[in-house]
Amino acid sequence: MNITEQKKRLRERIAQKKQSYSQRELLNFSEEVISTLELTEVFQNAKVVLAYYSMSDEVNTHEWIKKYCLQKHFLLPVVNNGELILKKYVSEESMSTSAYGIKEPVGDTFPESEYGKIDLVIVPGVAFDRTLNRLGRGKGFYDRLLPKIKAPKTAICFDFQVFDNIPVSQGDIKMNMIVCQNEIIVE
Repeated sequence: MNITEQKKRLRERIAQKKQSYSQRELLNFSEEVISTLELTEVFQNAKVVLAYYSMSDEVNTHEWIKKYCLQKHFLLPVVNNGELILKKYVSEESMSTSAYGIKEPVGDTFPESEYGKIDLVIVPGVAFDRTLNRLGRGKGFYDRLLPKIKAPKTAICFDFQVFDNIPVSQGDIKMNMIVCQNEIIVE
């Protein structure tokens, strides 16, 4: 079985696992992950955070962003012509829903020339492994964006998304840290 097929099967396996939990259970798991993230020094010291506005099957970031948006500057990704651009999160009310069904900030694009100001990147994903590899949804958006940003890349996920090894392709970007409900994995 080739890497592409292995990745596809793992994505299907994780999707089935997520469906075995209620929305309430996933929200409870999310609170555990976020509580752990909040304790990390890298988050506490960050002033500019590139995060993501979660979909229903991801670690929920909505309340966390609202909780800290007056203390930290949050940037959120927006899909634009097949690439991710960054926009500043201002408020829940200043978001629109994308073609992908994801809430995204409106307003000016955060210039690539200022990516050096980002202190921390919070990355979603489908599966991760103990050597800090990440499996995304398969579009390569983050694998193209992340090399442009020098800040530490921290994945947040549920415990059941972490494996000893996952299939990896050349061009897949490793994380610096993975935070899940009961564990922090670092390089």
